[in-house]
Amino acid sequence: MSQSVLWEVVKGNNAFLVKRNGLTLSTDPFNNTGVQTYSSTGFITKNAIGVVPTQSKVNQINNVNLVARKSTKFQQVDRKTKNTQSVYASTLSVKHGIHTASRVIRKRFGTRRLGLQKAALRKLVKLNRANSVRRRNEIAATKAQKK
Repeated sequence: MSQSVLWEVVKGNNAFLVKRNGLTLSTDPFNNTGVQTYSSTGFITKNAIGVVPTQSKVNQINNVNLVARKSTKFQQVDRKTKNTQSVYASTLSVKHGIHTASRVIRKRFGTRRLGLQKAALRKLVKLNRANSVRRRNEIAATKAQKK
């Protein structure tokens, strides 16, 4: 099914839609802007990538995961095995730093969809800054407890 037909079906009502105070927002893991629009909705596009914070370790160096949409080959395999996963995605944990994650984002989008590439890189930088501030606060708190 084409993306425009899917958008017409899901733009008014889907599981990721949040309407508050006259704003229409999205909690889609592949949507890096948070706004419910055709261009930024990731679950209907073929090559979507999302930047999400991890939920596991508190003292982890990089608290960022990249969620990449799998190709249709994987979706057909999952349908044959009757797997009921709602999102066909693979999670790439960032182990070697933010520069590696930005390289993966640039390669994934290529020269197409530069606006979405910039939005993903912006979200990656914001999460990295928030993580560094959190780590600084934790270090300051441990130093204060030792004194």
